[in-house]
Amino acid sequence: MKLYHAKYAQVRHGAVDIMEDDFYLPDQRAVRRQLRNNGYWPIRIREQKPPLFEWADTRSRAWQIQLLRALRFQGATASAGTALLNIIEGETDRKRRIAFLPTRTVLKGGGSFSDALRQLRLFDAATMAIITAGERAGDLKGVIQHAIEHTEQKGKQMKVIMSVLGWLSFDIFNIVSFIWAAQFSFIPYLEKQGTKATDPAAVAHFHHAISLAKWVNGTMLVLVTALLIGGVAFAMIYWANRHKTDHFTSKILMKVPIVSVYLRNVAMKESCKLMQRLIKGKVPLADGLDIIMDGTYEPAARLYWKESKDRVMAGVEPSRALARWPLNKGERDQITTIQSVEQLAEVYEAIAEERGLMAKSDQRRVAILGMVTMMAISGATVLTMIYLLMIQNQSFLDSLKGLRP
Repeated sequence: MKLYHAKYAQVRHGAVDIMEDDFYLPDQRAVRRQLRNNGYWPIRIREQKPPLFEWADTRSRAWQIQLLRALRFQGATASAGTALLNIIEGETDRKRRIAFLPTRTVLKGGGSFSDALRQLRLFDAATMAIITAGERAGDLKGVIQHAIEHTEQKGKQMKVIMSVLGWLSFDIFNIVSFIWAAQFSFIPYLEKQGTKATDPAAVAHFHHAISLAKWVNGTMLVLVTALLIGGVAFAMIYWANRHKTDHFTSKILMKVPIVSVYLRNVAMKESCKLMQRLIKGKVPLADGLDIIMDGTYEPAARLYWKESKDRVMAGVEPSRALARWPLNKGERDQITTIQSVEQLAEVYEAIAEERGLMAKSDQRRVAILGMVTMMAISGATVLTMIYLLMIQNQSFLDSLKGLRP
């Protein structure tokens, strides 16, 4: 299926009107056939290609929230399909109109609201599941707010992640560039300048100090570069195998002190909050477990949802299937006392809040650990530079002593 813009002639009461419209069909021949079947005369048909940076230009999170809020507002007085069609017809941005074409075609062809919205390829699986379940339950207007909350929370989470990664990348770049500059610029400069001292002992001390500084700084350079390359390689391998809870990278990540606990609490907080929204959005439990399992990458949290789904599908009661590690005893006791799906949503909301507080405490410890590590590496680099400056000053003093009679 491709996007086409057609210019055609329409004969009405002996007059010829020139019209334009958009189509979402396999090829130009299909567009021409549909126009002729409707009694129109094609003039020009051209394919509309999405912009090269379509996802950056139009498919932003701001547009997601804007569209959901517009649906909530217009859905108060019209059906969801009519509200979406009104939004499409009132869109003035050319790039968004092109992105809306598949959705408009489905709506014009009598398709359901969720199918039309899915053609837009704008929302993630959780948001679409909430909307689809609400449409099936006849409470689409009520679940739009849950979809908005999920999208906004996901945006806030992404901003936090990007800020942390940006801060970490800036510190690592400064440290590595500082060490490289010392190893390949400042130390060779001192070595080239040499010493003007005439005392053999002073000359020998100068060359020994230069060699020692070169060895210390070179060792730090190799270690930091190896850690950086190893960390990037580990992250790439883990991401490529993120759906395998038994992969060696997942096992290593689960055993890393402090960091593993922090990642686990964050993952459990986000996934439990999403489960609460899915349940309130009337998504069936089995479908909700599938969605959460596909969107959770932390090994322990993903293993929890995977084994919970397996036990639920095997016929185990949800209160027993969901009460397992990594939930602590208090959280498991809360789940075992549930009597309805609504209570399960409340329990998961409480668990998400508790895990959020635990994650904040772990985040402080991770930040302190990161600062101490960065300070240790930076301190070693600064001490090396101070040592080199001392060598330079000592060489200058030795040269002055050689000028004395």
